[in-house]
Amino acid sequence: MNVLAKMTRFSRAILYFSVILLVAQIVSMIWVDTDIAVGHIAFQIFENLLMIAVVLLQPVLGKTTGKAIPKAMEIAFVGFCFASLVMGDLFDFYGQFQWWDMALHVISGIMLGIIGHAIITNIDGIDVNRSLFHLAFEILWILCFALAAGAMWEIWEYVTDGIFGLNSQEFLQTSGTFDDTTPLPGRIALKDTMEDLILDFVGSFVVAAVVTCNAIVRKLQQE
Repeated sequence: MNVLAKMTRFSRAILYFSVILLVAQIVSMIWVDTDIAVGHIAFQIFENLLMIAVVLLQPVLGKTTGKAIPKAMEIAFVGFCFASLVMGDLFDFYGQFQWWDMALHVISGIMLGIIGHAIITNIDGIDVNRSLFHLAFEILWILCFALAAGAMWEIWEYVTDGIFGLNSQEFLQTSGTFDDTTPLPGRIALKDTMEDLILDFVGSFVVAAVVTCNAIVRKLQQE
């Protein structure tokens, strides 16, 4: 109960919804009679458990580190995971709306860029206002951090596609996580993966641009 009290109302609502959905998914396993359907529901249960873990991680992480996570950051992170794991995969927004995946990757690039910025600014000796080298290093770090995290996500999609027979990387002729059609030929099968990484870069580049402008403004104010 103490853990729930430390959550925002938004996070608690997401948690309750995910638990109800999880029960429904487990019950639905009774009525499926094909291996493909079982695999799909098993993946949905797994992603729903991830969603629950993400929500519970917020207060636990705050208690472990001794630092309260800002409410805006908690809502943004939980909301993004809900849009990706639940709305995107479980409710097939990826298949119904072509722009859903693109929008989330831009947002994830921005969020990863902000996280990268927060990490580097807490390292002793790194001050973007002190020298051009430090500013260039932080920009490079932000971009590489976001791209590395994006690449790890693509590896995750590749692995889950193989294990659960999914279409997360949209290498099939129809879009949607649970589609099962003919694979796309040649280079076009890589289109979704490469677009995702490019959009991750675009999102992190926005953060890098803001950091650069902020450093320039501070430098001018000091002169």
